[in-house]
Amino acid sequence: MKLDGFTVRLRPSLRCALAIAEEHGPEPSDFCGKLFKGHLGIITDLFAHGIEDDEQRACALAWLAGSGPLRKRVEAVSLPLYRFTLRLAGADPDDMPRALPPGVPRAPITFAQSLAELFAAATGVLCWHPEVAWRATPREIIQAVERWGKTHSGEISEEDRARRALSESLDRSGFETLKKMTA
Repeated sequence: MKLDGFTVRLRPSLRCALAIAEEHGPEPSDFCGKLFKGHLGIITDLFAHGIEDDEQRACALAWLAGSGPLRKRVEAVSLPLYRFTLRLAGADPDDMPRALPPGVPRAPITFAQSLAELFAAATGVLCWHPEVAWRATPREIIQAVERWGKTHSGEISEEDRARRALSESLDRSGFETLKKMTA
C-alpha cells in the first residue's frame, strides 16, 4: 500500500485476523463496516497487526497521525484496507466469484470458528508448527490443505509422482549412507 511517497506491506496472517476479530467484532462485516465509517481504531489496528516490519509500521502510524485533514488519509486507505480485510477472511479480492452457484448449501459459521478451523488444519493436518500457522495467511492455509487433500486422495500429477519417487529414493540412499557412517 502506498502512503504519500512510501510503501508498506500488509500481511493478512491468521494472527492478524484473530486480533482484528477480537477487537472489532466477530465477523468481517463488523470490521468492514467500521472501516467504511472511517473508524480510526480499525485503521490503526490493521496497520499495527498487519504490517510486520517495525519500521514500516512506525511510518504508517506516523503518517496516519500526521498533519492535514485526517479525512483525506482515511479515504486514501479505506479501499486498500477493505481488500486487505477480505484477505484476512481467506478471500482473494482479485479472484472472487460474484455469487455462490445455485443450490450450494452454506452452513453458517462464525469468523472465529473459521479461523480456529484454519489453525487446526495447519497444525493438525499439515503438521505445521503453531508459529508457522500464525504467520500464514488464511489463503495459504486453504491452498495447502487443498493440495494436501489432492495428494492424499490419489489426485496427484505424474510430475508430482516422479518428484515424490525421487525424493523417497534420495531419502533411502541418504539413510543408508548415514547407517554406513555410524557402523
